Amino acid sequence: MTMTFSILFWNIWLDNQLHGKKGATHLLFELDRLANQYQPDFIGLNEVLKYKHDDIPFVLEFLKDQLGYAHNHYTTLSAHDDNWFDGAAFCSRDKIDSIKEFPLSKNSYATRRGYEGFNLQAMAAHLQLTTRHDLGIIVTHAMPLIPATTDILGDHYRGTHKLSQLIHSQEYSRNTILIGDMNEPRLMPRSLRGKLADVMHTETGSFFNPTWRHNAHRLTPLRCNLDYVYWSKDSDFYLKDFKVLSSNVSDHRPLLATFALKAQDE
Repeated sequence: MTMTFSILFWNIWLDNQLHGKKGATHLLFELDRLANQYQPDFIGLNEVLKYKHDDIPFVLEFLKDQLGYAHNHYTTLSAHDDNWFDGAAFCSRDKIDSIKEFPLSKNSYATRRGYEGFNLQAMAAHLQLTTRHDLGIIVTHAMPLIPATTDILGDHYRGTHKLSQLIHSQEYSRNTILIGDMNEPRLMPRSLRGKLADVMHTETGSFFNPTWRHNAHRLTPLRCNLDYVYWSKDSDFYLKDFKVLSSNVSDHRPLLATFALKAQDE
Protein backbone atom coordinates (compact mmCIF):
# COMPACT_ATOMS: atom_id res chain seq x y z
CA MET A 1 0.00 0.00 0.00
CA THR A 2 1.26 3.47 -0.87
CA MET A 3 2.09 5.63 2.12
CA THR A 4 0.66 9.13 1.62
CA PHE A 5 0.45 12.30 3.66
CA SER A 6 -1.31 15.58 2.98
CA ILE A 7 -0.92 19.27 3.76
CA LEU A 8 -3.60 21.92 3.76
CA PHE A 9 -2.50 25.53 3.46
CA TRP A 10 -4.87 28.47 3.86
CA ASN A 11 -4.62 32.22 4.30
CA ILE A 12 -7.67 32.57 6.55
CA TRP A 13 -8.06 36.39 6.19
CA LEU A 14 -7.75 38.94 8.98
CA ASP A 15 -11.32 40.17 8.52
CA ASN A 16 -12.67 36.78 9.66
CA GLN A 17 -11.19 37.11 13.15
CA LEU A 18 -11.43 40.74 14.24
CA HIS A 19 -14.49 40.12 16.43
CA GLY A 20 -12.86 37.18 18.20
CA LYS A 21 -14.03 33.60 18.43
CA LYS A 22 -17.74 34.49 18.61
CA GLY A 23 -17.45 36.51 15.41
CA ALA A 24 -15.51 33.80 13.57
CA THR A 25 -18.34 31.27 13.35
CA HIS A 26 -18.12 30.87 9.56
CA LEU A 27 -14.34 30.51 9.63
CA LEU A 28 -14.30 27.85 12.36
CA PHE A 29 -17.17 25.99 10.71
CA GLU A 30 -15.19 25.95 7.45
CA LEU A 31 -12.03 24.76 9.18
CA ASP A 32 -14.08 21.96 10.72
CA ARG A 33 -15.54 21.04 7.32
CA LEU A 34 -12.17 21.04 5.57
CA ALA A 35 -10.40 19.05 8.28
CA ASN A 36 -13.14 16.42 8.44
CA GLN A 37 -13.64 16.12 4.69
CA TYR A 38 -9.98 15.98 3.65
CA GLN A 39 -8.24 14.78 6.84
CA PRO A 40 -4.95 16.63 6.21
CA ASP A 41 -2.03 15.47 8.32
CA PHE A 42 -0.65 18.99 8.53
CA ILE A 43 -2.15 22.47 8.30
CA GLY A 44 -0.32 25.72 7.54
CA LEU A 45 -2.08 29.05 8.04
CA ASN A 46 -1.42 32.72 7.25
CA GLU A 47 -3.10 35.82 8.67
CA VAL A 48 -3.77 34.18 12.01
CA LEU A 49 -4.77 36.77 14.61
CA LYS A 50 -3.86 36.51 18.28
CA TYR A 51 -5.48 38.77 20.83
CA LYS A 52 -2.83 40.57 22.90
CA HIS A 53 -3.98 39.03 26.20
CA ASP A 54 -4.28 35.44 24.90
CA ASP A 55 -1.55 32.83 25.11
CA ILE A 56 -2.40 31.28 21.73
CA PRO A 57 -4.70 32.29 18.86
CA PHE A 58 -8.28 31.06 19.26
CA VAL A 59 -8.03 29.42 15.81
CA LEU A 60 -5.19 27.17 17.02
CA GLU A 61 -7.10 26.47 20.21
CA PHE A 62 -10.02 25.29 18.08
CA LEU A 63 -7.79 23.11 15.89
CA LYS A 64 -6.21 21.55 18.96
CA ASP A 65 -9.29 21.01 21.12
CA GLN A 66 -11.93 20.26 18.48
CA LEU A 67 -10.08 18.78 15.51
CA GLY A 68 -7.15 16.86 16.99
CA TYR A 69 -4.23 19.01 15.81
CA ALA A 70 -2.56 18.78 19.18
CA HIS A 71 0.86 20.01 18.07
CA ASN A 72 1.10 23.55 16.77
CA HIS A 73 3.35 26.57 16.58
CA TYR A 74 2.59 30.24 16.02
CA THR A 75 4.94 33.05 15.07
CA THR A 76 4.02 36.74 15.15
CA LEU A 77 4.84 38.70 12.00
CA SER A 78 3.09 42.02 12.63
CA ALA A 79 0.60 43.97 14.70
CA HIS A 80 -2.71 44.32 12.95
CA ASP A 81 -3.84 47.01 15.37
CA ASP A 82 -3.42 47.86 19.05
CA ASN A 83 -5.24 44.70 20.16
CA TRP A 84 -4.38 42.00 17.61
CA PHE A 85 -1.12 40.44 16.44
CA ASP A 86 -0.93 38.89 12.97
CA GLY A 87 1.11 35.79 12.28
CA ALA A 88 1.59 32.38 10.69
CA ALA A 89 0.94 28.93 12.13
CA PHE A 90 1.77 25.29 11.60
CA CYS A 91 -0.42 22.49 13.03
CA SER A 92 0.10 18.74 13.11
CA ARG A 93 -1.80 15.72 14.37
CA ASP A 94 1.52 14.02 15.16
CA LYS A 95 4.50 15.12 17.18
CA ILE A 96 6.74 17.84 15.76
CA ASP A 97 10.38 16.99 16.47
CA SER A 98 11.55 20.61 16.35
CA ILE A 99 10.68 24.04 14.99
CA LYS A 100 13.08 26.79 14.02
CA GLU A 101 12.29 30.38 13.12
CA PHE A 102 14.30 32.28 10.51
CA PRO A 103 14.05 36.08 10.22
CA LEU A 104 13.75 37.08 6.56
CA SER A 105 13.37 40.87 6.54
CA LYS A 106 12.03 43.84 8.43
CA ASN A 107 8.29 44.31 8.17
CA SER A 108 8.15 47.76 6.60
CA TYR A 109 4.40 47.39 6.04
CA ALA A 110 3.89 47.24 9.82
CA THR A 111 6.34 50.09 10.36
CA ARG A 112 4.40 52.31 7.95
CA ARG A 113 1.29 51.74 10.06
CA GLY A 114 3.09 52.73 13.25
CA TYR A 115 4.12 49.28 14.52
CA GLU A 116 7.90 49.02 14.55
CA GLY A 117 10.18 46.14 15.41
CA PHE A 118 8.41 43.31 13.59
CA ASN A 119 10.14 40.91 11.20
CA LEU A 120 8.84 38.63 8.50
CA GLN A 121 9.88 35.08 9.34
CA ALA A 122 9.80 31.53 8.10
CA MET A 123 9.06 28.72 10.53
CA ALA A 124 10.59 25.35 9.70
CA ALA A 125 9.17 22.21 11.29
CA HIS A 126 11.13 18.96 11.37
CA LEU A 127 9.14 15.73 11.57
CA GLN A 128 9.61 12.03 11.02
CA LEU A 129 6.96 10.12 9.10
CA THR A 130 5.80 6.71 10.28
CA THR A 131 8.09 5.22 7.62
CA ARG A 132 11.02 6.97 9.39
CA HIS A 133 11.55 9.34 6.48
CA ASP A 134 12.58 12.83 7.59
CA LEU A 135 10.38 15.70 6.46
CA GLY A 136 10.81 19.46 6.66
CA ILE A 137 7.80 21.78 6.31
CA ILE A 138 8.34 25.53 6.06
CA VAL A 139 5.48 28.02 6.47
CA THR A 140 5.94 31.68 5.61
CA HIS A 141 4.07 34.78 4.47
CA ALA A 142 5.96 37.10 2.15
CA MET A 143 5.70 40.89 2.22
CA PRO A 144 2.65 42.19 0.32
CA LEU A 145 3.50 44.32 -2.72
CA ILE A 146 0.91 47.04 -2.14
CA PRO A 147 1.68 49.85 -1.68
CA ALA A 148 4.57 49.32 -4.10
CA THR A 149 6.98 51.64 -2.30
CA THR A 150 10.76 51.29 -2.25
CA ASP A 151 10.90 50.05 1.34
CA ILE A 152 8.13 47.48 0.91
CA LEU A 153 9.51 46.13 -2.38
CA GLY A 154 12.96 46.06 -0.84
CA ASP A 155 11.77 44.01 2.13
CA HIS A 156 9.85 41.67 -0.17
CA TYR A 157 12.89 40.88 -2.28
CA ARG A 158 15.23 40.70 0.73
CA GLY A 159 12.84 38.22 2.28
CA THR A 160 12.52 35.99 -0.77
CA HIS A 161 16.30 36.11 -1.26
CA LYS A 162 16.89 34.89 2.30
CA LEU A 163 14.20 32.26 1.87
CA SER A 164 15.93 31.04 -1.29
CA GLN A 165 19.23 30.83 0.59
CA LEU A 166 17.52 28.79 3.32
CA ILE A 167 16.02 26.36 0.81
CA HIS A 168 19.37 25.97 -0.96
CA SER A 169 21.16 25.21 2.32
CA GLN A 170 22.17 21.64 3.04
CA GLU A 171 19.58 21.31 5.81
CA TYR A 172 16.59 22.16 3.58
CA SER A 173 17.63 21.19 0.06
CA ARG A 174 16.08 17.72 0.39
CA ASN A 175 12.68 16.36 1.58
CA THR A 176 11.36 19.87 2.22
CA ILE A 177 7.92 21.34 1.55
CA LEU A 178 7.41 25.10 1.50
CA ILE A 179 3.92 26.60 1.78
CA GLY A 180 2.64 30.13 2.09
CA ASP A 181 1.06 33.23 0.65
CA MET A 182 4.08 34.42 -1.31
CA ASN A 183 2.36 37.61 -2.51
CA GLU A 184 3.74 37.00 -5.99
CA PRO A 185 1.59 36.47 -9.09
CA ARG A 186 2.89 34.01 -11.68
CA LEU A 187 4.59 36.64 -13.85
CA MET A 188 6.27 38.50 -10.99
CA PRO A 189 9.83 39.56 -12.00
CA ARG A 190 12.66 38.20 -9.83
CA SER A 191 10.13 35.85 -8.24
CA LEU A 192 10.80 33.28 -5.55
CA ARG A 193 9.52 30.70 -8.01
CA GLY A 194 12.39 31.57 -10.35
CA LYS A 195 14.92 31.55 -7.53
CA LEU A 196 13.88 28.03 -6.49
CA ALA A 197 13.33 26.52 -9.96
CA ASP A 198 16.59 24.56 -9.78
CA VAL A 199 15.73 22.79 -6.51
CA MET A 200 11.94 22.80 -6.12
CA HIS A 201 8.76 21.92 -7.98
CA THR A 202 5.78 24.20 -7.48
CA GLU A 203 1.98 24.28 -7.75
CA THR A 204 -0.58 27.07 -7.48
CA GLY A 205 -4.00 27.94 -8.90
CA SER A 206 -5.16 28.88 -12.40
CA PHE A 207 -7.03 31.82 -13.91
CA PHE A 208 -10.37 30.02 -13.62
CA ASN A 209 -9.59 28.63 -10.16
CA PRO A 210 -7.36 31.25 -8.53
CA THR A 211 -6.05 31.19 -4.99
CA TRP A 212 -7.03 34.84 -4.32
CA ARG A 213 -10.08 36.89 -5.28
CA HIS A 214 -10.66 40.50 -4.23
CA ASN A 215 -12.77 40.51 -1.04
CA ALA A 216 -13.76 36.88 -1.75
CA HIS A 217 -16.10 37.89 -4.59
CA ARG A 218 -16.75 34.86 -6.78
CA LEU A 219 -16.96 36.66 -10.13
CA THR A 220 -14.47 39.49 -9.63
CA PRO A 221 -11.91 40.08 -12.41
CA LEU A 222 -9.42 41.01 -9.66
CA ARG A 223 -7.88 37.61 -9.08
CA CYS A 224 -4.35 36.28 -8.65
CA ASN A 225 -2.44 33.15 -7.73
CA LEU A 226 -0.49 34.24 -4.68
CA ASP A 227 -0.45 31.02 -2.65
CA TYR A 228 2.02 28.24 -3.45
CA VAL A 229 3.10 24.75 -2.54
CA TYR A 230 6.77 23.97 -3.23
CA TRP A 231 8.54 20.65 -2.70
CA SER A 232 12.12 19.50 -3.15
CA LYS A 233 13.12 17.92 -6.44
CA ASP A 234 15.46 15.78 -4.36
CA SER A 235 12.79 14.00 -2.31
CA ASP A 236 11.70 10.58 -1.16
CA PHE A 237 8.15 11.61 -2.08
CA TYR A 238 6.28 13.03 -5.07
CA LEU A 239 3.12 15.10 -5.48
CA LYS A 240 0.24 12.68 -5.98
CA ASP A 241 -2.61 15.20 -6.04
CA PHE A 242 -3.11 18.96 -5.80
CA LYS A 243 -6.34 20.93 -5.42
CA VAL A 244 -7.42 24.53 -4.93
CA LEU A 245 -10.44 23.85 -2.75
CA SER A 246 -13.78 25.56 -3.19
CA SER A 247 -14.42 27.95 -0.31
CA ASN A 248 -15.73 31.51 -0.07
CA VAL A 249 -15.05 32.20 3.60
CA SER A 250 -11.69 33.92 2.96
CA ASP A 251 -10.39 36.04 0.10
CA HIS A 252 -7.88 33.20 -0.35
CA ARG A 253 -8.85 29.63 -1.15
CA PRO A 254 -7.31 26.65 0.65
CA LEU A 255 -4.69 24.50 -1.10
CA LEU A 256 -4.52 20.76 -0.52
CA ALA A 257 -1.41 18.82 -1.55
CA THR A 258 -1.15 15.04 -1.18
CA PHE A 259 2.25 13.37 -1.40
CA ALA A 260 3.23 9.71 -1.78
CA LEU A 261 6.52 8.04 -0.93
CA LYS A 262 8.39 6.98 -4.07
CA ALA A 263 9.99 3.82 -2.73
CA GLN A 264 6.72 2.25 -1.65
CA ASP A 265 4.86 3.14 -4.82
CA GLU A 266 7.36 1.74 -7.29
